Amino acid sequence: MSNFKMIVMDMDDTLLNSENQVSPDTAKYLIDLQDKGYHVVLASGRPTEGMLPIARDLQLHKHDSYVISFNGSRTIRVKDGALEDEKSISKADFDRIVDYCRDNNMFVLTYHNGYIIYEGEHEYMNIESELTGLPMYHTEDLKAYIQNPVAKVLGVDYEAQIQARAHAFEGVFNDQIDVTTSKPFFLEFVPHGVSKGHALHALCEKVGIDISETIAFGDSMNDYSMMKEAGYAVAMGNARDALKEVADFVTLDHNSDGIVYALKKIL
Repeated sequence: MSNFKMIVMDMDDTLLNSENQVSPDTAKYLIDLQDKGYHVVLASGRPTEGMLPIARDLQLHKHDSYVISFNGSRTIRVKDGALEDEKSISKADFDRIVDYCRDNNMFVLTYHNGYIIYEGEHEYMNIESELTGLPMYHTEDLKAYIQNPVAKVLGVDYEAQIQARAHAFEGVFNDQIDVTTSKPFFLEFVPHGVSKGHALHALCEKVGIDISETIAFGDSMNDYSMMKEAGYAVAMGNARDALKEVADFVTLDHNSDGIVYALKKIL
């Protein structure tokens, strides 16, 4: 057994292939690793409910493991849904983000009670629902509907507009809100200081694993912090160039069992 104890991986375009599925070979390999004593953790921008079916398919509940959701805003123990870590966007900041998205003609959505809550419409409006499997609920006024803090807000638009806005923000919306991208048409607003990297640190402390004993897999800029923090960073073959530059290893792409290919070499 190597010095590594925990394997943490993004889902979309990393663990999941273009059909939004885990290949049978990858699933079997990750279950076998857990049987050998390794921790397998999922870390995604997805809402928690959009992660749990795959987490259970990979038997994370049987091995007392965790999912990091909403880009690090929530950490949940899979077997019982226990909330281990939580950070939220205040109602006041939520309203500011909605105003920004409205002013810039971006489609805007958030999450509440297992639903995607949205106003308006856009050519790409259904993508998040198709990815996560969560149902959508339309409201005429998102600010009036949402009265409590939320984990994340998503601005949706065409790729060129999203990249331009992400570049202009340089990662910060205001003192309380950070901005990142996952899919190239998603602008993700999260509580300040929230990242997959921070959440991974906190989880390692909780379970008594040194962060140097972790391997992280990712493809997008919201994986950057996790890959910088982990003991060993693997970029998918389909990853952004910026991730490949910080990676210890670049593996095959997400349609070619890239996770298994890398882990067989590392472990």
